[in-house]
Amino acid sequence: MIALSDMGKLNPWWGNAEWTTTDDPHLSAVDEAPFAWDPRPFDVSDIDSGAVFTLRGPRQCGKTTLTKRLVADRVAAGLGRRTCYLTLRIVDDADEMRSAIEQVLRLWPAEDPASPWLFILDELTFVKGWANAIAHLREFDPTFRRATVIITGSSSTDLVASADDLHGRRGRHGRPLDRLHMPMTFREYVGFRDRSVRLGAPIPLSDLLADDGRQEVTGLALHGAALDQYLGEYARCGGLPAPVADMLTDGGVSSGTIMELWRGLSADVRRLGRSEERLAKLVSRTVVALGSLTNLADVSRDMDVTKPTAAEYVRLLAQSFAMIVLHQRDHKRQAGPSLTLPRKHYFGDPAFATIPAAQGGPEAGTASLVENVLAMSLFRLVEQNALESFAVPQRLFLWRSGRGREIDFIAHTDSTTVPIESKYASEPSGKDYESMSKAFGRGVMASRDTLVTDRPILTVPAGVLLASLG
Repeated sequence: MIALSDMGKLNPWWGNAEWTTTDDPHLSAVDEAPFAWDPRPFDVSDIDSGAVFTLRGPRQCGKTTLTKRLVADRVAAGLGRRTCYLTLRIVDDADEMRSAIEQVLRLWPAEDPASPWLFILDELTFVKGWANAIAHLREFDPTFRRATVIITGSSSTDLVASADDLHGRRGRHGRPLDRLHMPMTFREYVGFRDRSVRLGAPIPLSDLLADDGRQEVTGLALHGAALDQYLGEYARCGGLPAPVADMLTDGGVSSGTIMELWRGLSADVRRLGRSEERLAKLVSRTVVALGSLTNLADVSRDMDVTKPTAAEYVRLLAQSFAMIVLHQRDHKRQAGPSLTLPRKHYFGDPAFATIPAAQGGPEAGTASLVENVLAMSLFRLVEQNALESFAVPQRLFLWRSGRGREIDFIAHTDSTTVPIESKYASEPSGKDYESMSKAFGRGVMASRDTLVTDRPILTVPAGVLLASLG
């Protein structure tokens, strides 16, 4: 059984009436950061709903800091003794988690019973059977049944199983109960990097090729040189808070920060009983082949494992939000993604691409990293069920003709289809335009610095495009 003293250390606001955010290591680190990123995936109606939420996202994207901000809001509102934070550091199994929650519910049974509890269970989705424990408490404890619960995790591995276990016990709410928290976008990075760049409102992807969209792109291209510089920075640091802080402070990502990224990825894989060495091979191979077509036979050969094992590692990285698997569209079978044709692998954040070089391995080129940033941006714009789509996106594809011509991205919105080609490393050629024009009649060519807005195929600098879309 977890001692109350351990829970008291995690929840110092219970016994310290003078507790402030400066007493918390996560929140005080935020105050010292060179930027003020404050995403809020939960609003007041969520916290007051009495529902059970999950918050997923890659390790070190700021989930703990985000939930600690909710704690600070509650403490400031006088609800500290109705707010509980538990973490994997003190909980080993589902029975311990259930026992800890039952202890907490008995602490102040008569203190403001009209104010429901908020329970934040940080990184507890790796606790085997956690959903059964929550379901039991929601079924048999009336106080916990009224509580709002936020359960965070860095993997979507248990998403389907937990939904089955908690069916009918998560409460009713008008918004999705499963939330995804991702790293900051390039557009957000630009806002922190240079406040003189006037970004304006984001352009919906479906409006990009319309007259208004082309006009907005033209205006933003006035900052093209600066945006290209910032894109080069973002392609190396990505949007995770620690690498961004390094980049803004020192102009590069430190080896210590990179190794923390690796420890986060490998910890998740080890916890699921897989090999850290095989994971390292997969990450290195992804860097080498970034932006190129690949297949599971090649991946399994380079990892020295069977194809099913290689597929399992790819799936684990996708479920940890560290890899996007981009498929060709299967026009013969209901137009969904083809799971047999060659595909492309991209990182869920460019910072993960820095890991192999820090370990003495390969380093990704800037053009490949920019293509990766485009893949991540488009994925976030069009995938309606992004939480479950990293391994098999349903609205973003790569395109390949019968003659082997390729277009990097085919993005499907509710109203239109937009083909996008990444040509950051070289000037777009006539063949590039010809392929897109013949297949789609229009599209977007992401260049290094070329801008052409008066043709069906819009040619726009990649930095301008990414800052425009958000």
